[in-house]
Amino acid sequence: MGIDFTGAFAAIGAEDFARAVAFYGALFGREPDERIRDSYAAFHLPALRLAIFRPRAGGADDFRNPSDRRTALNLVLEVPDLGRAVAEIERLGGTVAPPFDAPHGREAYAYDPDGNRLILVERVGG
Repeated sequence: MGIDFTGAFAAIGAEDFARAVAFYGALFGREPDERIRDSYAAFHLPALRLAIFRPRAGGADDFRNPSDRRTALNLVLEVPDLGRAVAEIERLGGTVAPPFDAPHGREAYAYDPDGNRLILVERVGG
């Protein structure tokens, strides 16, 4: 049957809200499309809305990525030049694991300053 819904988007809980908004603003080269003071910002991207929010007081642990656990949610960004994307993530303060070959091209796993994983994908032949 399924649930009735009118939209879907990804959200990142960031304890250091200003740092997260600055990171994604620089990554996307734009200011957020929506902003509610220092607690919510959203970027309306092609086919995706990415929201960043400050968890309520006492609730930050529910959204923190522990260093001993892999994150289950990934933000995948298709990029035309993997090398340039990797350099930009590192310049912005993120970290990137070495790129690797995938059946559809090249990929690299990157992490924002809060430890959320971004999968950078450079497609080959299409």
